[in-house]
Amino acid sequence: MTKTRVAVDVGGTFTDVCIMDEDTGEIRIEKTPSTPDDPMRAILTGVTEADIDLADVTMFSHGTTVATNALITRRLPRTAMVCTEGFRDVVEIRRSNKEDLWDTYKDVAKPYIPRRDRLTVTERIDAAGKVLQELDEDQARKVAEILKKRGVQAIAVCFINSYVNGQNERRMKEILQEVMPDVHISISCQIMPEIFEHERFSTTMVNAAVSPVVVDYVSRLSDKLSDGGIRAICCFFIQAVVS
Repeated sequence: MTKTRVAVDVGGTFTDVCIMDEDTGEIRIEKTPSTPDDPMRAILTGVTEADIDLADVTMFSHGTTVATNALITRRLPRTAMVCTEGFRDVVEIRRSNKEDLWDTYKDVAKPYIPRRDRLTVTERIDAAGKVLQELDEDQARKVAEILKKRGVQAIAVCFINSYVNGQNERRMKEILQEVMPDVHISISCQIMPEIFEHERFSTTMVNAAVSPVVVDYVSRLSDKLSDGGIRAICCFFIQAVVS
């Protein structure tokens, strides 16, 4: 049985499928037009045209900018954010500075989550990680019900100082999951447990916003490859940028 490794790169014009025979080291490349509306179609077309028997594939690697494309075009599912009371505007205020301090007309890109979908709850952790105020669970459940009614598909939970103690964020996630078990939830103490609120909040916001897009894409592609007979390890490299 031939052992084959496959690597796929999706470009704006062409999708390249690179095939390596593990026994001989021979490498060949198949090019096929990309399908921007659904990159997966071009991948499967390339696999077919390259006459690859997926049952012989020992590793399937795929790099994609599906997350970056979603962010650039802002074709994203409705995403919400839950913040500590008083801090819903961190992603808009950023670091409170501008490239040109005196240019009052120059503005930064709008956050991926509009203000109306950035809700707050009462809780507080201090800079040393001490819990000053436990999460108000009644309030948290009300927020969860509001977001459920709005039909959000992903939520970013970003609390002050959670990088040093994520207790309240983790509890908020549990409550959200009880109310909305199918919604993608990202909490900042797991996504980027580092100091500086803007960086942590914005990174968690982006992760939440692209999660439904990426999970759907990867799941559909994995299912198609499995249907084709692949039993190998599949590696997906997802590029994303924070705006």
